[in-house]
Amino acid sequence: SSGINAEWPLRPGGHSKIFLRAGIIGYLEDLRDQRVKTVLIGFQTLARGWLARKRFRKLLDMRVGVMVAQRSTRQYFVLRKWQWWRLFTKVKPLLSVSRQEEEIKEKRKK
Repeated sequence: SSGINAEWPLRPGGHSKIFLRAGIIGYLEDLRDQRVKTVLIGFQTLARGWLARKRFRKLLDMRVGVMVAQRSTRQYFVLRKWQWWRLFTKVKPLLSVSRQEEEIKEKRKK
């Protein structure tokens, strides 16, 4: 039985106390520190990944916005000299459809 106690780091000292061999507390603290480090590194990895994906989505949205603005600008430069487009832009405010849209917007504001 004494061979088992020599290998085992815990030695019972009663109902509420446990005595440890020299150096065991430091070893247990090192184990705890390693586990805490592993958990924190995992959490940090998840957080950094989430932030990177969020930034990437924002960049994609910005890219789409730039592409839409470029396409609209190109269309404007193509259409600005076209006579039918000039006529349309002058007649559009006179159409009843645009007035109805403005009235609906005003009703929604109220």
